[in-house]
Amino acid sequence: MQRTEIALGAVILVLMGAAIGAGVTALGTNAPTPTTNDTTAVPTAGIEAAPALLGSADNASLGTFESADAFAAYVQRGQSMAAGGTGFQSRPVARPDVVREPRATEVPAMTATAGDAVEFESGAAAGGTGGDAGSQPERVSGTNVQEAGLGEPDILKTAGSTVFYSPPELDRWEYRRDKGETDGTHVISADDPARPEKVEEIDASGRMLLDGDRVMVIEDDELHGYDVSDPENPVQVWEEDLNSAVVTARLLDGQAYLVTRTGVDLDEPCPIRPLDGASVSCTDIHRPDRQVPVDATYAAMRLDMDDGSVADTTSFVGTTDNTAVYMSENALYVTYTEQANRGELRLQFLLDQDDRFPARVTDRLEEIQEYNISGQSKRTEAERALESWYRTLDDDRRHEVRDELRNEYRDYLTDHQRDLLRTGVVRIEVGDDLSVDTTETVPGRPLNQFSMDEHEGTLRITTTVPAAGGAQSANDLYVLDNESLQRRGSVKDMGLNEEVYSVRYVGDTAYVVTFRRIDPFHVVDLSNPDDPEEVGELELPGFSSYLHPVDDDHVLGIGEEEGQVKAVLFDVSDPSDPTIDDDYILDARWSGVSESHHAFLMDRRHGVFFLPTGEGGEIFDYTDGELSLERNVDTDGQAHRAMYINDFMYVFGGSELVVVNETTWDRERTVPLD
Repeated sequence: MQRTEIALGAVILVLMGAAIGAGVTALGTNAPTPTTNDTTAVPTAGIEAAPALLGSADNASLGTFESADAFAAYVQRGQSMAAGGTGFQSRPVARPDVVREPRATEVPAMTATAGDAVEFESGAAAGGTGGDAGSQPERVSGTNVQEAGLGEPDILKTAGSTVFYSPPELDRWEYRRDKGETDGTHVISADDPARPEKVEEIDASGRMLLDGDRVMVIEDDELHGYDVSDPENPVQVWEEDLNSAVVTARLLDGQAYLVTRTGVDLDEPCPIRPLDGASVSCTDIHRPDRQVPVDATYAAMRLDMDDGSVADTTSFVGTTDNTAVYMSENALYVTYTEQANRGELRLQFLLDQDDRFPARVTDRLEEIQEYNISGQSKRTEAERALESWYRTLDDDRRHEVRDELRNEYRDYLTDHQRDLLRTGVVRIEVGDDLSVDTTETVPGRPLNQFSMDEHEGTLRITTTVPAAGGAQSANDLYVLDNESLQRRGSVKDMGLNEEVYSVRYVGDTAYVVTFRRIDPFHVVDLSNPDDPEEVGELELPGFSSYLHPVDDDHVLGIGEEEGQVKAVLFDVSDPSDPTIDDDYILDARWSGVSESHHAFLMDRRHGVFFLPTGEGGEIFDYTDGELSLERNVDTDGQAHRAMYINDFMYVFGGSELVVVNETTWDRERTVPLD
């Protein structure tokens, strides 16, 4: 399964997992003399080494670099940390691939329920694109997004009676398709919703943001801005070369917020140029005050949709691994995950056992702790010191000491489970200037953007705390003040020995799915932010990787059971006793919803939702507490997206558009797009 990039990237770090193995390893007897020439030594003044434990009092603050040399030195050490491994497993091997931060999407500026397609009010179209108001349809779906009014880039965009569709370059069922084989972006007129026609084609293809008469197309190496006020004659009005990978984007009040990831060239580290029109000096790049893994820089930029100019930029160090990003109308929240340093952790444990060792061993451990070398090098030196001592013991005593240390280290890790892996949350103020506002940490790691939500002065975040020592993995929900990010309340230990597979916040309620062998569905009451409470739980086979609110009493889950796509309709009318109204296992092993929430479509007027599959798609009725298959829609291979205009559903395959009449469910028309 192809993972989507989640991450509106920004800050700092690698998403790593949990517990370090217990036990002492004999690593030889000849201890070399450490020197400050160790390539992983900390060369940057004022930067703390990675701590042994990441307790709540150790939260990292953010600063900037004093010079290009300081930036290069920090990155050099961070690369060693990122490449050298930590001994922490990021996820259980048996865990199937699930949704990460999806490739982004967008919603026109109309009234909407978060997570739903948008309906235009009173026949008005967004921005007037596609003709005069009299020709506009009564209702048009928009892109399925997390927050109403916040656009996210996607391959399908709608504005009134005009549709823009950019088929993916790589089809799931093809090993490879050259970029030249894609046709670009199709411009489709739906003046007659029953008989849409392709009227033009934009040369660029990729994910899009749409704002009124402006379309921004995000390609691999370029950004393109088009004036589409006349859909039959789109005009490119600006273009920017990309020097970095686009992680994700958002659209708010006519401004595009773009996040990019750039690799670091230590020979010429600065300036960072994510776009030809944007440059960031080394001294403007943010970093934690302590050393963290790093092999990339991220930039968050605000672009003008009219001319592509960059109004503001802020930048962070980071890694190429996943970062979770959530955006509200007030702020951008970006996470980074930091793990305890394995070598420092082991050394600190041994120092805490000083009454066990002879003075010469303790003195040697204290000497190693002062060396300006990497944590792994410190661990190596510590194990050499122990091994030298072990050889002075008889066989029985040697085995006894090793067993005791192994078990006590296991207990040590268990006691500090929530201090081994923590997620930092950075708040970036959205306004005239993109400014790093504040930062705070919570134990564990988030799944994706849906793990976070801003509501009535709070930020809620759900994390998985990996297993450590003898402690099972656990799942926590933390409520923070949305400005200071200070913790107000928490719910801990949901789904022990499980991991979070999906999260959805609806007002004062959170729905959390955890999974390992069964699928626990947790209901959390957040009405008191200082004392949130898990009030209900339900177990069922399989898992749900996407949750969608249906009404006040129901939540829809899309996921898998035994390798088959599964839909579940949860009844949450009694939060203390959630039940299953109905479920349905499809004759399909994959759905596009598993890769992006943008592939999901719900049409409340007709009481149906659409799931794209590898052989077309499925339309389901969800009314009356039951799930029933309304009809199959065959396309030319994999279906990618669906939308509706008035009472017609449009299903998009790789090179054709299938029109279905929602009043009869008959196939109305097929429009070739090649």
